[in-house]
Amino acid sequence: MTIIGRTAEGKKIAVVSAAGPSSYTTGGFSVRVPELNRIDTVIWAFITGGYKIGGLTVSGNAVTVVVHYYNFPATSAGPSTEVPSATDLSGQTVTLVAIGV
Repeated sequence: MTIIGRTAEGKKIAVVSAAGPSSYTTGGFSVRVPELNRIDTVIWAFITGGYKIGGLTVSGNAVTVVVHYYNFPATSAGPSTEVPSATDLSGQTVTLVAIGV
């Protein structure tokens, strides 16, 4: 985790990268931002491997990351769905940019 700057109000802007879990749990997994006591907002989130961030929930200095994928053939379109429980995401990296104190 790295502090990359401060806002005009003096809040920290932090970047954190974390490996995904080896066994995903429906509803998401937690990523802590240890340099912040409280996260006010996440301004950017990304996951590797063709997955997408399906949702974020902040509590204290942790972010719960819900991971989605596209479950349809390349020739058709449709909405993304949450990855199934027990999916191994340990080879994927989640990167977040958060603002807080």
